Amino acid sequence: MPGWIWILLVIFMLAMLIGGAVYAIRHAMAASRSIGRVSDDLNRHMPQPPAAGQSQATDRTKGPAFALPLSQSTERYSQAHALVLQRKEQRRRNHGRIWRRWKQFNR
Repeated sequence: MPGWIWILLVIFMLAMLIGGAVYAIRHAMAASRSIGRVSDDLNRHMPQPPAAGQSQATDRTKGPAFALPLSQSTERYSQAHALVLQRKEQRRRNHGRIWRRWKQFNR
């Protein structure tokens, strides 16, 4: 192979490396701006913690189940289970109503 082809190949390789680096840097900067906007949105919607000197009034009816008294946890569970059963019953009724309508339609 002639020497000038090697020079062209080296120039092409360097151009591709530089172009790839520029491409990667531009996309990384765009991604960081996008992540910054998302974090700003999240910070705007999340409640801010109270300052160190302020006392925080705790609401005992909310929070994770393991931090509540057992009676409150069981009450929350029974309410949630009742809602699940209501949704299942509603879905069963809707299913029956739709099939009855289709039976009438196909006659």
